[in-house]
Amino acid sequence: MFSLTPLSAIERAMNGSMAEQNAISQNIANVDTPNYKAQKVVFNDVLDQSLQANQIASANSPFTASDQTGYSTVTDTYGAIQNNGNNVDIDHEMSNLAQNQLYYQALGQAASNQFLQFNTVLGG
Repeated sequence: MFSLTPLSAIERAMNGSMAEQNAISQNIANVDTPNYKAQKVVFNDVLDQSLQANQIASANSPFTASDQTGYSTVTDTYGAIQNNGNNVDIDHEMSNLAQNQLYYQALGQAASNQFLQFNTVLGG
């Protein structure tokens, strides 16, 4: 039943957002670490591809699930390399942190709305 709803997409997006939160936290924690290279999570493109694959698969079998996480962690080449070899830009990281927090809150609200719809449909 849940494979036919947006809940699986919301779950994957929330997992990716949490991974991004962890990467941003690590970047902020290592802002002064020599030779540390900032990390970022790339998940939107992979998530979109996975969702399209699931839609095609669910047309054939509604219980098909994907094993992909929907995101990957890569080295961020955004910041300029400092004298100590570190490329973490604290302003960029704080901006990403705020953006990711808002994104996660929106996903939480979307999940809540899905559960409210289930409750309504089930007569609650």
